[in-house]
Amino acid sequence: MSYVDFFSNLGFDFNVDLKPKAIDIETETTLSQKLENSVFFYKSPNNTNTSFYLITSSLETTELKQVRKYVWNKNDADIIFYYPNGAEEVRMFYAKFSPKVSNEDSVLEVFSTTPKDLDKVEKIKHWQFDSGAFWLNYREFFAKAKYRGIDKELVATLQALKEQLSNQLLHLADDKKNEVVQALIDRTLYIKYLEDNHIINSYFFSHYFNDDKLNYEKLLENNSNTDINKLYKIIHEIFNNALFDQPTIDDKYLTSEVRTLISNSFNHNVNTGQLRLFDFRFDVLPVEFISYIYEVFLSEKQKENGIYYTPKKLAQLIVDDVIKEDKIGSILDPSSGSGMFLITGYQRLLEIAQKQGLEPENNIDKIKFRTKLLSDNIFGIEKEPIAQRFTLFSLSLQIFIGINPSDIKEFIANELKENKKINLFSEYSFFQNIKHANTLNTSDKPFEDRLFSYIVGNPPFFEISNTEEFQNEISFLNSYQVAISDNTKKVAKNIVGRSQISQCFFLKIKDWSNENTRFGFVSNSSNFYNDHSEIFQEYFYSKYCIEKVYELSRVKDILFEKAKESVVTIIFTNLQTDKNVISYYPVDLGLFSEKPFELLIIREDLAIDISQKSLIEKEIRLRDYLVGNDFDRSLIFKMGLNTPMSSYINSVRRGFEIWGEDARKKEFNISNEDWKKISAENKKEYLNQFIEKYFSNTHSAEYDKPYIKPANLKPFIKIPSSQFISSIDNFHRPRVNREIYLGEKLMFTRIGSKLNCVFSNAEDYFDFSVYTIKLKDSNYYNLFQAILNSRLIQFYLDFYHRKRVFDSFSRIGNDDILKIPIPKEPNSKLEIEISDISKDLSEGKYEYSEKEQELNELIYELYELSYWEKQRIKDYFLTKSRIGRKKKALDGYKNTLKDIIGFYFESPLIVEETSTDFNLIVVKISFSNSSNSPKVAKVKQYLLNEIFEQNPNANFLASQEKIFGKDCVYIIKEDINKNWTETKAFEDGQDILKHLIPNENGERIH
Repeated sequence: MSYVDFFSNLGFDFNVDLKPKAIDIETETTLSQKLENSVFFYKSPNNTNTSFYLITSSLETTELKQVRKYVWNKNDADIIFYYPNGAEEVRMFYAKFSPKVSNEDSVLEVFSTTPKDLDKVEKIKHWQFDSGAFWLNYREFFAKAKYRGIDKELVATLQALKEQLSNQLLHLADDKKNEVVQALIDRTLYIKYLEDNHIINSYFFSHYFNDDKLNYEKLLENNSNTDINKLYKIIHEIFNNALFDQPTIDDKYLTSEVRTLISNSFNHNVNTGQLRLFDFRFDVLPVEFISYIYEVFLSEKQKENGIYYTPKKLAQLIVDDVIKEDKIGSILDPSSGSGMFLITGYQRLLEIAQKQGLEPENNIDKIKFRTKLLSDNIFGIEKEPIAQRFTLFSLSLQIFIGINPSDIKEFIANELKENKKINLFSEYSFFQNIKHANTLNTSDKPFEDRLFSYIVGNPPFFEISNTEEFQNEISFLNSYQVAISDNTKKVAKNIVGRSQISQCFFLKIKDWSNENTRFGFVSNSSNFYNDHSEIFQEYFYSKYCIEKVYELSRVKDILFEKAKESVVTIIFTNLQTDKNVISYYPVDLGLFSEKPFELLIIREDLAIDISQKSLIEKEIRLRDYLVGNDFDRSLIFKMGLNTPMSSYINSVRRGFEIWGEDARKKEFNISNEDWKKISAENKKEYLNQFIEKYFSNTHSAEYDKPYIKPANLKPFIKIPSSQFISSIDNFHRPRVNREIYLGEKLMFTRIGSKLNCVFSNAEDYFDFSVYTIKLKDSNYYNLFQAILNSRLIQFYLDFYHRKRVFDSFSRIGNDDILKIPIPKEPNSKLEIEISDISKDLSEGKYEYSEKEQELNELIYELYELSYWEKQRIKDYFLTKSRIGRKKKALDGYKNTLKDIIGFYFESPLIVEETSTDFNLIVVKISFSNSSNSPKVAKVKQYLLNEIFEQNPNANFLASQEKIFGKDCVYIIKEDINKNWTETKAFEDGQDILKHLIPNENGERIH
């Protein structure tokens, strides 16, 4: 069977879907000739990651590996089909595996072109690629496969080179060493880019070095430092590239060992098992990957300070929203990092210019145009010199993208012949646009009095400490004047919550904007959710007009691998209006959000409309929308109508802090400034000495006070202490009010997903991770203990108050405790029943597991919850599991769905369900007995095929759960019990009714 027949039978059209594609491997002339007219390319729809190459010429093993290496570097496909025309089998390779993985180990599947493999061929039908369902066939492959993207492979390769270069320069101070190592690496990468694209070539080296066989690698091997620095100087002069001007690399740093390391990195492994720079083809490698290299040079301290590489997909999302109209304008990133926002912004401006016919046809004129476009419109500020260099490096390569290198090579050769110099890059320069400066400097202000069309970025997020390192930032907090109204100004520190540096950026950007400026920023979510930032929130909501908020807490791990705090993305302008409505997107993980796909799916159908005026007037909080949906918020609102706990208690207190500045000064006479100079190992030793001195594992006359930690608290039960202290006066903050440790009290944990509340009337000494409250009426202790341990209050806190709910160490604050709702008119009979059970649990008469369900039901009744409200809470705490083939497991879901929807139809609804081979469950709701759509009980293998063929626009990987046919609805969700609860049936039913019978105001029907 011919390749045309084979792929046509799969549903691909060679005039529409599979287009001819050129692969030119210049170093392999024979291979390039073989590939002529033998390569086709399928470009997948957005967010399906199913693009593939089809190779139809017969190749040797080494040639096939060269093709894999090319596609891997190109990074524009996920699959390679290898089908020499007329062959009896088709091999399907995973294109994301690096060249160090053999051809055999890269094979996903082998298909026979004869009828015997008809069932297997169903996996590669056209609909599978268009919908993204293709990948569901190969989930097990990725569960076993060790995969790293080309960006991470490049970082790993350079990390090995960096470490070995650093080891050769150990005699240098760290700052100087890092500067020299980075300069050597970024210059090496830039030269490799020029050489891979043949922009500098044999004629170049012949003209400047009288040797047409020379290249950078040989220059390094020739042991001539003079020639190396000469090459750097020439590149600086030709390409107007400041990276080759500063720093000057002294001959004493270019030792034989250093030169050998760099030259060897081209041709053999720097580190066992690592790729070589030779394996990376910079003529096809996406240039934005250069920005990812920035991670190699980030110190642990910078990562602790909230400095992270911004992934391209996030920068693209922001830039597309900010520059949504085809209007070229100036772009500023006040915290440019490695330049990803500026790269993406420049690409967007170039796209606009090309669309409007502004870019010249001639490639040399294109370079001049692009250099001017950069010079006129791309601006950045970066405090870290290493990051600034990467921004310059990345942007300098953007000029060449899509331009035939042979045109540049020919131009350079002709210019050298005729003029003995090259002026192509000298007319315009953008290097002065990327400032090595501090955005928050109040004396030397970068881009003072300049305004920008677009301002984007991802500023660092951490609390500014009052140290020498952050004197500029402290000065900003203390002196920067913020206009609140025409006649009123406030100093920055009176707006910024807890000296949060990212909030300072949001104040500063006003200086560079006018009424037409558009903004797009990544921000730590605590800026908009945390009570400590209320004044900042008031300022932001009243001074900016917010268009969109992307809540990214649930997808943090696929965006920032090591970030400790969740983030949001905000699109906004200066155009204020009372009627502004914010689109709030709760972005969630989908089936293919995890590695290796890491898709960022934005579902327009899940966007929530929020009135900005309601935020300003504090009728709602942005935090209200972090967890749950409208149904959850209705329940939370109803609960909030009860009496706050503050009416029943005197105060909320925390225990003593063990370790801190006061304790260190008292015990070891170490000031805070001196403490910062001590190594981490020595700090740990000091703490261990302190703990050993003031804690004992044995109760004695001296160590007579039990020390209570969060681990000692479980619901209703205090686990006996294993540590004892002599006096709390030895610690950092022992608390003035010692009464909190004595007598009747409720203790519960501040950090974690549960309160673990315990009533105690003993003498308990607890640390600052434990809260305690004393009630005004001691008769309520057992009742309140039960309420605080209930599922209902845990639900309330998760949905409404808990901080860092998707992060490590989620916690609640004092104010959150005060707001916990207590029934307005308690039912005395229920109170007594609940209190008695609570008392029995405290006294150990029952295990909590024996009474947990009964107690929760009584508390639901105490709060007068309806059936659906109780069910919502129960389903929220359902332990996640697969349904599989459990009989009747979906009966509750199906019956509820019929009850919700059936009322609106004359004919009885038919609800069918089946599992599929992809760990999915499909439910079909037919609105008439004569539905012509495929029955759900059909052979599972073909079920999704028919659904997607009848609904070709349905993108499975975009997590589209409902597909509406002519007379039916298909609900397709993962086989997880939480997806198929009665609560979900209620919500799905409401959504279906809203789709079929929309109200004018969009409110739910039932």
